[in-house]
Amino acid sequence: MMGNGVFSCHVKRLSFLQSSFFFAKQEEEAARISCRFLRQHLRRIPVAAQMTVLQIVPCSVSQLLSASKASSDTFALSDLEFNQVSVVGVIRELGPFVKYVQYCLDDMTGPPLTVRQWVNSEDCTPLVFASPGSYVKVIGSLRSSTGERSLQAKHIRVITDLNEITSHMLEVVHAHMQIFKKKFDVNMNITAVPSEDLPSVQGQVLHVIRRGSVRDIGIGFKELQSQLDFLSIKDIKSSLTSLMDQGFVYHTIDENHFKSTDP
Repeated sequence: MMGNGVFSCHVKRLSFLQSSFFFAKQEEEAARISCRFLRQHLRRIPVAAQMTVLQIVPCSVSQLLSASKASSDTFALSDLEFNQVSVVGVIRELGPFVKYVQYCLDDMTGPPLTVRQWVNSEDCTPLVFASPGSYVKVIGSLRSSTGERSLQAKHIRVITDLNEITSHMLEVVHAHMQIFKKKFDVNMNITAVPSEDLPSVQGQVLHVIRRGSVRDIGIGFKELQSQLDFLSIKDIKSSLTSLMDQGFVYHTIDENHFKSTDP
């Protein structure tokens, strides 16, 4: 007969595999609909409303762990310093302490993140624990102590509608499109803007570079300038910088020769 300890271990392992499979399916579904959703809906949000959204920045765990430190108690994504963030994931472990409850939150994007919810002794309202295996949305502030990052939770809510997992992924993509001014896929990898959507000057520069990309060394800046003599040097250089940032163009033999990444 199987012992209680072995049985419990198998139950936990099965629960972990089931939750991992479910989260993977949710991510796949989010990837399928994200582009259509963003194109049809997010562009309609007024700028003022967008800035309000970014006061609580939707993030993945991996982004919180890799965020740069702006000061002793603040962090930043790109040039945006943030005070509060929201994350969605599954509770892997629960540890109640005298003054706080500690959770291990996993959203499958990186190592699990420690989340601490402090107990307010002046509030008589009983603290409701999120049990392991539950999907939760956490709003809080990122902290760092002795080199370890954790999230100080101001609010933890158990997710009952699993569509919120997909919704949070889309919020993460949208927020970071605003922060970085670039397009991302659902896994937060930068994706190139279609060349037909480029501004006119950048499109003209890219067209000439593509014609010169048949050569191994690409096209030199002087030749590029001579073929675009109707543009100022400033416009050509700024277009080159933007095209390289977006992944359309790269340097070849030196910093004055360029080649396009596609024909």
